[in-house]
Amino acid sequence: MRKSVRVLLACCAIAPTMASAADSEEVGREVGAVLAWRMAPELVEETCREVDPAGVEARKKALTGWLARHAALIKTIDDRVAEVVPLVFPSKTPSETVASVRAQVKEILLETISAEGDAEQLESACKSEAEPASPRWSSNGMPQVQNSLAALYDWKTQKEKK
Repeated sequence: MRKSVRVLLACCAIAPTMASAADSEEVGREVGAVLAWRMAPELVEETCREVDPAGVEARKKALTGWLARHAALIKTIDDRVAEVVPLVFPSKTPSETVASVRAQVKEILLETISAEGDAEQLESACKSEAEPASPRWSSNGMPQVQNSLAALYDWKTQKEKK
């Protein structure tokens, strides 16, 4: 199953009151996309600690650099998700709803990481993530993250007009 579909299903599982299927599909896909890009590096670094102890310092350094380089974009993602999720999934506790969506995306990402195959394949994948040139650490998310953020902003603007 494609990651975006799983993210959509996870988001829809907590939102039986969604306004429409079209909203659900669009917002679920875009929220999943931005959160996957934002959360995956930290999850990979965390998951690989035990699998490849020799690469811990390299991945930690790569993650620290990635977080610093993308701090502004990460803040934008966190802010946009905090704005949009409560509009999509109304609740008395918006921060808990955002946390729930993030937890579901994290679960899906962890499933995806675990699906790398057997222990040897996961170890090999973790070793490749210890390389500073790994696409994980060099990806700036362009243009996908920006496109998803723009779509979420457009959706939010339209929702607020209604």
